[in-house]
Amino acid sequence: MKIGLFTECYKPVINGVVHSIMNTKEGLEELGHEVYIFSPDYGRKNVREKNLIHCPSAPLPGKTGYHYIFKLPKKVTDIAEALDIVHTHHPFTMGRYASEIAKANSIPLLFTHHTQYDQYTRYVPIVRKRAKRFLYGFLKNFCNKCDLIIAPSSSIQRVIKSYGTQTPIQVVPNGIDITRFQEIKDLSTPRILSGLKPNYKIIIYTGRVAYEKNIDFIVKAFKIALTEYPEAYLLIVGPGPALGSLIKLSARIGLTGNIIFTGEVPYNQIRNYYHAADFFMTASKTEVHPLVILEALAAGLPVVAIDAIGTSDIITQNKTGYLTRENLDEFAKKIVYLLKNPVRLNIMSRNAIRKSNDYSIPTTAKKMVEAYKKAQTLLSKK
Repeated sequence: MKIGLFTECYKPVINGVVHSIMNTKEGLEELGHEVYIFSPDYGRKNVREKNLIHCPSAPLPGKTGYHYIFKLPKKVTDIAEALDIVHTHHPFTMGRYASEIAKANSIPLLFTHHTQYDQYTRYVPIVRKRAKRFLYGFLKNFCNKCDLIIAPSSSIQRVIKSYGTQTPIQVVPNGIDITRFQEIKDLSTPRILSGLKPNYKIIIYTGRVAYEKNIDFIVKAFKIALTEYPEAYLLIVGPGPALGSLIKLSARIGLTGNIIFTGEVPYNQIRNYYHAADFFMTASKTEVHPLVILEALAAGLPVVAIDAIGTSDIITQNKTGYLTRENLDEFAKKIVYLLKNPVRLNIMSRNAIRKSNDYSIPTTAKKMVEAYKKAQTLLSKK
């Protein structure tokens, strides 16, 4: 099949959606399919990649990496009109163009619902309720234009159903290159960790350091845990707008010596940080099917997390990690338990590695192809 993946952000921007698209393309190509990516034009920052089509665009306000896509030129639509599958990863401008191309050429249209969009209405607090109602109506309308919706998790499938859309929904989890994170050959300890006390345990968070990730919660829970187990470090890996405030918070509550902020780390070095750690934790409630948790599992790290959409679809309670309410004392108790119980930690580590095999790129790519075939069948019956 000739498959088009439409997106409003792509390399050089790196985030969860971009990684998902990259991994989808890799898996589909390994299965022999021809995959095109239609992405914004980043000018001098454009990367070169087979079948990567840059579309005229302009950056949206802020440093999100997302762009407004201008009307697609004929040389782009000519390529798109010859596709067998149109698969958009956003419902906005690029989603509209993808929808128009699919409808005009009788091509199946799929949409992967990557984001809990309603969680971001907090950025317009004065009209948040109105914004949420508008958003749900917009998403329902867009979903109804599609032949099939891809939900990365069962929890998100339920969210999509709550819009009232009649479009069928199929769960296809995100995939990762599990071998990248499972392999430990030729790993070096990151320099920033070289001065740490060797007998201390290391807990890690990786990802965007943004306010919606609720990282201040894990910092406060870590502070409580240290009262029972002081020989531990918290490693926060990644850049983001909340970095400065978290550094100030950690200093204010006396954690300067126990928290290490790395800032941005090249993706090809992230696995070194995972393998230096003992377990992973996150308090985010805005996820869909977080790749960082899949990566942590593949690296053999159990996970302590808040029981929330996306996260709860991956973690098996008491086997690959612990899910708690958003309660600092409850969360801290699970941190302390893993710190104090190396045998249990080791058992959960082996469970984590086994579980990660469910999310290999070949496994999830085959499920995506099944979804494409289903979309073709659904369109043929209309």
